[in-house]
Amino acid sequence: MPAAAGDGLLSEPPAAGFGDGGEPRKPPLGSEGSFLAAWVSAAGARERLRDFQHTKRVGNYLIGRKLGEGSFAKVREGLHVVTGEKVAVKVIDKKRAKKDTYVTKNLRREGQIQQMVRHPNIAQLLDILETENSYYLVMELCPGGNLMHKIYEKKRLEEHEARKYIRQLILAVEHLHRAGVVHRDLKIENLLLDEDNNIKLIDFGLSNCAGILGYSDPFSTQCGSPAYAAPELLARKKYGPKIDVWSIGVNMYAMLTGTLPFTVEPFSLRALYQKMVDKEMNPFPAQLSTAAINLLQSLLEPDPAKRPNIQQALANRWLNENYPGKAPHNVTYPNRIHLEDLSQSVLLHMTEKLGYKNSDVINTVLSNRASNTLAIYFLLNKKLERYLTGLRKSDVHDNVCYRNQLYQIEKYKGNQDAYEVELFMMIL
Repeated sequence: MPAAAGDGLLSEPPAAGFGDGGEPRKPPLGSEGSFLAAWVSAAGARERLRDFQHTKRVGNYLIGRKLGEGSFAKVREGLHVVTGEKVAVKVIDKKRAKKDTYVTKNLRREGQIQQMVRHPNIAQLLDILETENSYYLVMELCPGGNLMHKIYEKKRLEEHEARKYIRQLILAVEHLHRAGVVHRDLKIENLLLDEDNNIKLIDFGLSNCAGILGYSDPFSTQCGSPAYAAPELLARKKYGPKIDVWSIGVNMYAMLTGTLPFTVEPFSLRALYQKMVDKEMNPFPAQLSTAAINLLQSLLEPDPAKRPNIQQALANRWLNENYPGKAPHNVTYPNRIHLEDLSQSVLLHMTEKLGYKNSDVINTVLSNRASNTLAIYFLLNKKLERYLTGLRKSDVHDNVCYRNQLYQIEKYKGNQDAYEVELFMMIL
């Protein structure tokens, strides 16, 4: 169904936009109008809106096919009508959620927590919408799919590949713990892959950070998936952030073996717990290195007092084998975008072409406040980065003229003078 008039689409087609196959086409040298205006208002973007199969529109989003489903929510593919970019939309059915008092009580907590954190290995929350019957969380789309599918196809991951994913997961969880957030539901199904095959952690529906948001004690509720839950959580004891460390151990075992470390047939929560505390882990594959086994055994230590915290796990030797001199525990990712790191080209486009107030855009992005403003900034910036990455990889890289333009863009991209940046975008 075509998007209706008044969707917020720019009406003027650009001088340059998309090729016949939907690929980006270079604007000619000296073309008038900004690069972003050409990119956003391209005829190809209109075609994507027209061809996007959807059942309804909510706010600035077309809601399309189902990507996944849980007890109270469905995740659907969406299309942002202003930028023509695809997103993931988590749709929570408020009527179904009312059947569970815990879910009803904490309905808005997931969105609140995700606005508190920002990390390259955590899926970015872009917007929040609400209707009488549904609550919508709009997030960046992860086109690489679910890590579980990859493990299923390969049977198990090679050690070097699992190391990369576990390192990224630990970095994401370390970031959460520094912000006072405990995820409480770390499982393979909640690990997605982006277009560059990097981990994106999702689903903060069971996360908590009582000290910050004022919720009840987060360290006593029994929640999450039993197969990934730490023994102290299963035993209904008081627990802390180290439950996430245990879950990381289960994820690591699953990546390296294609199975879970503790299994009982027929299933019994009591028997599962007993296996955990008795350290009756399923066998390791013969090809696993001693260093990998040692890390697994430390993460899956049933006594939380002896189990490493997330910072100690991050310093493990196996985790850092491929990163000499640049151990991940020395990396601290900024929780907020700094003013000097804002894309001046995107800011200029939003203020001059889309009518946003400059200070409103800056405040929204710097505070990571989920809204249509944040969605437009994030999606345009991602689109711009994708274009430049494609340009670097394309055949024009051999062309001296375009190579010089690319150098100028990189040189001036961070300049505070937005018009100077825009000038270089215009002549691309």
